[in-house]
Order: sequence, then C-alpha cells, then structure tokens
Amino acid sequence: MRFSLNFVKEFLSVDVPPQEISSLLTMVGMEVEHYENINGDWVFDIEVTTNRYDWLSILGIAREISASLGKNLKVKYPKIIKDSDIIERNIIIEDIQDCPFYVGREIKGITVGVSSDDISSRIINCGINSINDVVDITNYCMLKWGNPLHAFDNDKIEGNVYVRRAKEGESFVGIDEKQRNLGETNLVIADDKKIIALAGIMGAKNTEVDRNTRNIFLEAAIFSPLIVRRSRRTVGLDTESSYRFERMVSSVYLEYASFESAKLIEKITKGVLGGYRQAGVKPVVKRNKISISFSEMEAYLGASFPKLKATKILEILDFEIQSADEDKLSVLAPLNRFDIEREVDVYEEFSRIYGYEKIPPQIPFLLGNLKKGLNIHGKNLFHLKNELRNFIALLGLREVITYSFEDEEELINIGESSILKIVNPLRKQENALRTTLLLGIIKSVKHNLNRAKSCLKFFEIADIYSKNKKSFKEDPVLSLGVSGGFRDAFYLKRVIEDIMNYFNISEFYYKEGNLESFSNILRIFSGDSELGFYGKIKQKQKKYFDLKEDVFFCQLNLSAIISKTEGKKFKPFSLYPEVWRDLSISLRKDIKFMEVEKIIRKNSLYLKDLSIIDVYKGKDLSANCSAFTLRIFYQSQDKTSLM
Repeated sequence: MRFSLNFVKEFLSVDVPPQEISSLLTMVGMEVEHYENINGDWVFDIEVTTNRYDWLSILGIAREISASLGKNLKVKYPKIIKDSDIIERNIIIEDIQDCPFYVGREIKGITVGVSSDDISSRIINCGINSINDVVDITNYCMLKWGNPLHAFDNDKIEGNVYVRRAKEGESFVGIDEKQRNLGETNLVIADDKKIIALAGIMGAKNTEVDRNTRNIFLEAAIFSPLIVRRSRRTVGLDTESSYRFERMVSSVYLEYASFESAKLIEKITKGVLGGYRQAGVKPVVKRNKISISFSEMEAYLGASFPKLKATKILEILDFEIQSADEDKLSVLAPLNRFDIEREVDVYEEFSRIYGYEKIPPQIPFLLGNLKKGLNIHGKNLFHLKNELRNFIALLGLREVITYSFEDEEELINIGESSILKIVNPLRKQENALRTTLLLGIIKSVKHNLNRAKSCLKFFEIADIYSKNKKSFKEDPVLSLGVSGGFRDAFYLKRVIEDIMNYFNISEFYYKEGNLESFSNILRIFSGDSELGFYGKIKQKQKKYFDLKEDVFFCQLNLSAIISKTEGKKFKPFSLYPEVWRDLSISLRKDIKFMEVEKIIRKNSLYLKDLSIIDVYKGKDLSANCSAFTLRIFYQSQDKTSLM
C-alpha cells in the first residue's frame, strides 16, 4: 500500500525527515519497502499485515506515526446528519450475513468536473488514478477513513436497490469495460432490472458517473470479508475496495466516510444533499475491557519502563483509560481494533511503540515452569537444556534431532499403547505424535550402520507427548542410544551415572523391570520417584527395524530429574596422581553387580572411580557365572597414594 505524507499531515504535524519516519514505522511493525519524493510530497510504499486493517487508512497510519513521535492526533470527526428518507426507492438486503449494513445518500443537481489539485494529488500519490471530482472524492474519503464508497449515477438506477447473490448465467460489465460471468458465489448490487455493481469490488459501466451525471446515489456498506474474497477470486479482479473489504472494514468510520464524502461532493460540485436511507443494522463494536498490571507487564517484557510513558502511548493509540492506580490500569480497546483481546495484546502494543530495542535480549524467566519444578538455581529449562547438551557432548555422544511426528504402526510395534493420532497428517508415515524418543534413536542408528559407521553414541533432548483424562501433556526428556561396541551396556550405565552426578543426584538406584521392546531393563529411581529406564532392544524389534547391531537405549525424564536436583558443591581437584588396579572377578549370576560395587565403595578410603574394562566368556566358566575385569582408580587429595 502507498500513502502520502502530505495526506498524513491533515491529522498530524510532522517535522522529521522521511528517513526517520521510515525507520520509526519499520520498528513498530509497518515495514516500509520504499519511499520517494513526488512533486514535493513524500510517498511511502508499505507492507500491511492481514491483521492490521486499520493501516489501510491514512488515519490509521497517522496514528502509528503520532505514537512513534509521541504526538497527539488532531482528528475532526464529522457530525453525522441523517436527512429525510429517499422516497423513490427502497434498499433491500436479501441476507444480512452477506451485508449486515448498507447506507445510501443522494446528492442532487451536481456538475461533474475535474478534481482540485489537493484531492487529485492525494489519491494519485496513494496509487489511484484521478477520474473526476465525484469519483476522486469517494476515493479520497476511502483512503482517509479506510471505508470504501461507490457513487452511482442515480438517474440510471431503475427501481429499488438490492443486495443479493448473482444468479447463474448473469453477467456484469464493470467500469473497466470488461464483461464477466457471475454465479451464486458473487454478491452484487442490483436494481429491478440489472446488476449495477459487484459488491465490494467494482461498479458497473451501466451506472457509471460521467460528465452528464446530475444526481448521485452514494453507497457505503459493510460486506462479508469471506464473500468479497470468494467473489473477487471467481472473477479474477483485485481492487482497492476489495483489498479493504477482505480484511474487514470498521463500522465505526463508515458513516464518517459516507457523510464527509457527500458534503464534499455537495460543496465542490454545487449540488444539494438529498435523502438518506439505511438497511440492516449497524454492527455494534464491542470494546474489550482489559485490566493490566504494570509489574506483570515488566516481568513479561523483561524490562522496566516509566508508567506515565506507558499510559501516554496507549492513549495515543486510541485506548480509552478507564481507571489507573500505582500498579493497575484498566483500558478499553480502540474502536477500530478487533484484534485487541487480552493483556498480552496490550503489552505488545506498548512494547512495539516504546521500542523493542530498549528491551534487553534474554530468555524470560518462566514462572509457570518454576511451579512445575523446571527451573533450578535461577536457570530456566531453556538454559538447562543447552548446558546439558554441552555436557553430554563432552562425554563423547553426538546429538541427533528428529521429528515430533511418527508412524502409528511403528509406535505400536515398540509397545506404545496411548497413541495421539494426527487428524490431518501430511504423510501416513507421520500420523501420530511421538510418545517416546526411541524411534528417533533407532532410525539414527540404522541410518549410520547402513553407511558402515560403528561405535555409535547418540543423544537427543526433546519433548514427548501424552494424554491424561483432562488434557494433553508435553514432557521434556533425554534419550541416549549406543550401538556397535562390546561394552555398550557398561558404557551407557556410566554415562547415566555421569548425568546424575551432573545434576548432583547422589542417592539413586536401579530396579529390574519389564518393557515390551526391551530385555534386561533397569528402571532408575531416586527415592520414590522414577527418573527413567535403560535396557537393550529385543531381537524382535531389532529384526523389525532391520538393525545390524544391538542397540542399548536410555530415556530420562528431565522434569523428574530436576525436581531431585540438589545444589552443586565444588571442591579442588587433587594435585597428586591417580593409580589403578585391575581386579578379575567371577560372579554368580544371581548376585547383582551393584552389591559388589557397594562393598568396594564402602571399604575403599581413596576410591575415586571404578569401571568394567573387559568381559570374559569361555568354556572354563561355569554356566551360572559371569566374569569381568574391574578397574579401580585411587587418588588422594593431600598426598601421593601408597599402594
């Protein structure tokens, strides 16, 4: 859309260079694509988002500039005079869903001529051709208020005026002299004998205002945005009027535009205002009453600001202040803004004018997550995830990022039962939300094994989805997957322990469990809380996914882990060297390794760490025993170890 700075100056005194105006408008969200000087008037070409129909008027643009400059607008709203009824014809709306409100005015005894320079230059610089003074005035008022108008030659209208759907086979010749075939998707304005306009889009040639016109019928209406859009598409016609009607026009300014246009036509063409008639019911604009808290707004935006500044900005943006105290502010949304509904909408309106650049760039502290235990020691979940990623990468694992959508059949195959199906999936293979990260790890491992990669160590931090009786849940989890090494199970267990140490969870233990897709499953607990599980994928699933190697998998619930996290304590590292001893053990299979580990940790004064470095399988080993080599590390904090 184009707008003229001289046109804006009808509402506002502007004393800053166009470069600054361009920058200010871009910063508040109205992207300026280009500006240039045309005959002493600066003309701006802007991009208007679909939700900001108020920017399709000079008044709306002037309000944005005034707010950016901290100045008040000077708007002269016409005092509406509703004259006597138009006696000679009725206005009949067949469906108020298509057209809720229609206003017609007569101006009699006019003389059509050439527009004045003031009006013609305004509309030409806004991208509309000058036709004659009557048509130019309707376009001028449309640009000014944002409400399209249309002037008919009143003497060419036969009988009543109807707002109806076109009949199949009817045709329409517009003022562009092109004939178009119409159907029931097209809304038209008609008289008793013919179609006189394509509603909200273009007038017909048969009622066009020309130099012989002496009487005017002036239309102003509210048309359904959906109907105008469909109608415009079927005839392949895009106009300034349809562009506005498709984005919804305000009933508040409709009569301002209609009355001012009629008065200007009366004055400039030496005519006389005639009758007035309306049909339908003028839509009532419901102004949402919104109460905000300055302290909550500061917490939401992450910045402090002067309270008076906030109030001033909202007033310039046409918010009506209902009440105010030290922290609370109650406002009514602007009359021409249907998109202002909640507190956050008010926050956004203030912040974009106040200046996003004045708000420090940071991830907001999420109070909602704090209540759920997803913040720890002043860090929110976002920061924790990033730090955890870096830590796990240092352990030698590579991060994978997989899709949130999975194949329902594959989820069933790995034992998932409560599956959240997608109503309109783009692909059959992505018709359900993931309830586990297992499939992502399996596919990543398979992809790499098929390319002759080995010793695979992957992790992923992402959300999984589930449903309870009341609502849906989204839980952050960490998955670990290793494959292609003879000590995968021990390696994965060691990574889990390192992660627990990272979160300073010292009291955790394992319990044997069962999961459909896993063998040798171990559930991880801290107190009564289950933190996750790990195990080896069964042969059945290995065969189903065509995996060439065993895959060991772990999934940890980050919410549960964070709720068990204790404050970190730091101690200096030892200045003395560590030593180790290898111990080969044959152990009955009914004795758990954790029992051996517990004995070693309890009875070793300088114990630093221990790990399994080898597993033995041979004929000389009893069937009910397992053998392994355990490496035990010792280190003293204050002297050289004596071993």
